[in-house]
Amino acid sequence: MNQSFDEVKREPLLPEHYYRETLKFYEDGLVDPEIDAILASPDEEFDHKIQLLWSRVGDALKILIVRYSAGEGVQSLRADAVRAFEYFKKYDQFSKDKFKLWEPDAYQYVMWLLSLAVLLGLKEWVPTIATWISTDPDDGQDLLVNRLFGRLGVSLSGESLIHEKPYSDLLRATEAQGEAQQKAMASYLKCWYGGMKDCYWHDRHKRLEAGFFGYWSFEAGLVTLLWNIDDSSYRDMRFYPKDLVDFAREQAKAPQGEVQKPHISRKTGERCPYAGRWGVLESPGAFVQERMFKEGDIFPEGIGRDRSEGPVTWIVMGREDGGPTREA
Repeated sequence: MNQSFDEVKREPLLPEHYYRETLKFYEDGLVDPEIDAILASPDEEFDHKIQLLWSRVGDALKILIVRYSAGEGVQSLRADAVRAFEYFKKYDQFSKDKFKLWEPDAYQYVMWLLSLAVLLGLKEWVPTIATWISTDPDDGQDLLVNRLFGRLGVSLSGESLIHEKPYSDLLRATEAQGEAQQKAMASYLKCWYGGMKDCYWHDRHKRLEAGFFGYWSFEAGLVTLLWNIDDSSYRDMRFYPKDLVDFAREQAKAPQGEVQKPHISRKTGERCPYAGRWGVLESPGAFVQERMFKEGDIFPEGIGRDRSEGPVTWIVMGREDGGPTREA
């Protein structure tokens, strides 16, 4: 028996109609041919290109978060995360901008990216994410960021906490043990939303048209995982991403060395077997070719590894029915 949207969604403040509309809006923005043309044109101003590229960076990350909020399967979010990271990487290659940790939004972006990479089993991205942070002391060097990356083998400078509110409790959780550690995590989650009032997305549920994608303290999940904390006393608290933590812990228990099955795929000219998001297997470099298809659609040509248009292989990245994306 199929469950309703309200039964499976993780974010209680997310209406179904808004989710469907905003997901389509973000997805369409990533494949808008007019924006593609501007980004490819040598005649367009560099600053304009950077603004458009940053907009796509944000859209890709919002898709990942809003799909988690909607209750989509965690495994299917890995492809969304990789796509978001690829857009951040592309932006970093074109722009001189780096995350300045003294800025609340930049700090939160770092927390989101690092946490999602680790919780979704994409730790190979951690060293790259670290390069997106400014190394200029005037831009902020933070003890908590230092400690989180250090736990993952990446060294960053930072001897004091830049944002005491709300992160002091989270930092305390990395230093305490047992019940004191659990209490620090619960205290952090209790104060988390109020401590985020300076972030651009705060109170967006009251202004859906401004872009609401859910409220999640992904970093609480990250600390729980990296410090192996028993979350039984706080796992049902608001803002805690328990399904991501459970997924990460299950992945850690899985037998190592198992060969993953190939993605479900179809060639140009074949019909789409499952509605959802599909991508081109042969996409060159960080060039992203993904779009939504309905069941029965004919797969078109795409850009191959030689950067010319022609027949390609399309692989399913996420299915609307929540089914597997790899062969049985």
